[in-house]
Amino acid sequence: MEVRDIPGEGAVYARALNGPMDLAAALGADSEMLAADAGLDTSLLTVPDALLPVSTYYRLQEQFLQHTGNPDFGLLSGRVSHMENAHLFLYLASASQTLRDWLNMVPTVASILGDVGSIRIARYRDDFALEWHPLRPPDPERCVVTDSLLSAAALQMDGYCLLPVRPHRVDLSYPRPENLDMLRATFGAPLYFDQAVSGLHYDWKMLDNPQVHVSTRFYDTVAEEFSAFFSGDASGTDPFSLSLHTAIRRLLPAGGCSIDSIAADMSVSRRTLQRRLKDRDTNFQQLLQRVKSTLARKYLEDKSLSIIEIALLLGYGDPSSFSAAFKSWTGLTPTEFRRQ
Repeated sequence: MEVRDIPGEGAVYARALNGPMDLAAALGADSEMLAADAGLDTSLLTVPDALLPVSTYYRLQEQFLQHTGNPDFGLLSGRVSHMENAHLFLYLASASQTLRDWLNMVPTVASILGDVGSIRIARYRDDFALEWHPLRPPDPERCVVTDSLLSAAALQMDGYCLLPVRPHRVDLSYPRPENLDMLRATFGAPLYFDQAVSGLHYDWKMLDNPQVHVSTRFYDTVAEEFSAFFSGDASGTDPFSLSLHTAIRRLLPAGGCSIDSIAADMSVSRRTLQRRLKDRDTNFQQLLQRVKSTLARKYLEDKSLSIIEIALLLGYGDPSSFSAAFKSWTGLTPTEFRRQ
């Protein structure tokens, strides 16, 4: 079942609202009354890939503030979002070596939430920033969506590196609120209000910070995974095969996994890559499909990952494209496979 949006308005994934709804209930709000005031059909929250109009999404944000009476709801909602998507970002971290690699793999806000805007990396002389560019004009007062997205982004940036990654400046497009306690506790950096663009500013040197799995081996199963794609005794001791699988795994979430991008990532020519694949009785497209189908099965076994998140990990822009590809491999949809 899928709920189509009003033409031209945009849509959001209904499942992204489960966390904020649970948070509102935990803060004492009446969920049914809140949903009714926002015009939200709560039955859609349990429907995979259901879409809601963006207008409903923003009405719901307003109701969160009114029904909880908590001006810091957006910051708390960002923490919930961070925890709900932790497995997705951990998988991405396990396929990257540095924060720079990880940032290149992280999916867009639109891919996870829907048509609300984008977080862009802005490059400055002394630092770089993760800037929030909403499709809807920023609220003249404190914005729940801005707080939520920046809170989640700050936690994600600091959550998967071996060394701390914290902003040294936070810009916010809304006016200075009366109480700054939660904002200061969340970001731990100087706050600047009434800015043209909201964003988190970081030192350039942090891009070279190693990912946490480099030290802890958390989610580091690459060596086990890649042996499934190559036959013969060389599979366990072949550095080229391991490097190839690692490169594919790293570039898949970015959606640009081609033979040319893989060759460039491995610092070899396209012809060399083709020759080495031929020596191993395969070609790039065959290998890519095997990697995708095998990883898809592995990810589907992890119930903490949603179908949307798995689609993003495999480089598909939306769940329907992933579902069609998976059915061509197995004869089953991802949901049917997971049920079995």
